[in-house]
Amino acid sequence: MALHSTATTITSTVSPEQARLDEFGAWRLDWLPDIPLTREQAVSGMVLDEVLSDPATVHDAMAIELAQLRAADLGLDLTLVLLRLFLRIEQRDAARLSWLAEPARASTPA
Repeated sequence: MALHSTATTITSTVSPEQARLDEFGAWRLDWLPDIPLTREQAVSGMVLDEVLSDPATVHDAMAIELAQLRAADLGLDLTLVLLRLFLRIEQRDAARLSWLAEPARASTPA
């Protein structure tokens, strides 16, 4: 797991989620776009996403404790974070499936 950051973005080697600096100087997480964050909170959000995106950490007590601490940095309950990340996965899957179905619909004669 590793985060890569520039002056305006933070990306992950584990997850497609990103954090970006908006035009007002606040950081926004893809999976938490409605809450403006500091850079430190954005890093916490990205670490949290990485920890929860790694199937190897499901039964790792230290990883769960880290996730709880990072969720608290954002002022969120870990259960809410899990729900939000699950919804993002669902959205990506739905978008991918609709994109894959597009050529089939376009090539089907009427």
